[in-house]
Amino acid sequence: MHLGSLFDCNPAVNFASRDVANPNVQWGPRFIPDWQFFYVISGEGILRLGPSRYRISPGECVFLGPNGVHLLTTTKATEYYSVHFTFHSDSPIPVHPAYLIRGASAVQLDAEPERFCIAIPGAADIELPNHFSIVHVEALFARIVKEYVRENAAYPFALRALMMELLTLVVRSNLSAQADKPASKIGPALDAMREQPGRQWTVAELADLCCYHPSYFTVIFHQEVGQNPKQYLISERIKQAKQSLLRGKPIDAIATGLGYASIHYFSNNFKKETGLSPSEFRQRPYAAKTTENEG
Repeated sequence: MHLGSLFDCNPAVNFASRDVANPNVQWGPRFIPDWQFFYVISGEGILRLGPSRYRISPGECVFLGPNGVHLLTTTKATEYYSVHFTFHSDSPIPVHPAYLIRGASAVQLDAEPERFCIAIPGAADIELPNHFSIVHVEALFARIVKEYVRENAAYPFALRALMMELLTLVVRSNLSAQADKPASKIGPALDAMREQPGRQWTVAELADLCCYHPSYFTVIFHQEVGQNPKQYLISERIKQAKQSLLRGKPIDAIATGLGYASIHYFSNNFKKETGLSPSEFRQRPYAAKTTENEG
């Protein structure tokens, strides 16, 4: 999902807290109606998101959105900051997310999560990871919690300003991390699957694009993206299917374009990965807003 330009953000903080959880506390599996930063001060947590699991250590943060299912679990006594927010809101007044949080099934939890990108004028678009390290942020989280709890005069506007500061810090941190990251060893294969998701790619063909032996290619592919090539291609197809569905493209045309032999096969695969049929996904209440963001 593309979140638009950072310059166009009008964020609103919906909830902010600093709290302590005992070991083995779980949040989820669930859908949240907004976005969330969960930052570990001390202790440790585990984030399960699709097929991936992330260990959250002190100084690390997770970033969660409304279109995917997640499960957060503490493995020891954990002190943390939690901030729920929206990227684009006409009003800065907080709207508590609790009443719109929904439980999810194990099948939905296994679905591949969406990737989130944001445009930075003067720099390349960046992908916001679901798990990352970030420094010099605790004082900012503390100020957000203080404003939220005390509700001093004009506090919603103060929260909006602090949220923009936090988003800027997160973006800068990830821009720096991506600049320091070595070039992808499997970039040509990733580009090929993104550009031609309907093609029935073989491991040998993808490996040849990167000038590797297929067995070595499979190993480094999994090391870099956490999936095998077949799983990645399915995830890419589902991601592009979601975008096409929300733009109103006919389901049969989507199935054909993504290399499925029939609408039935496409629908079954889509429901297996997302927990929803293509029609159900298109009819979600937040579909119109998602379409605007994915442009």
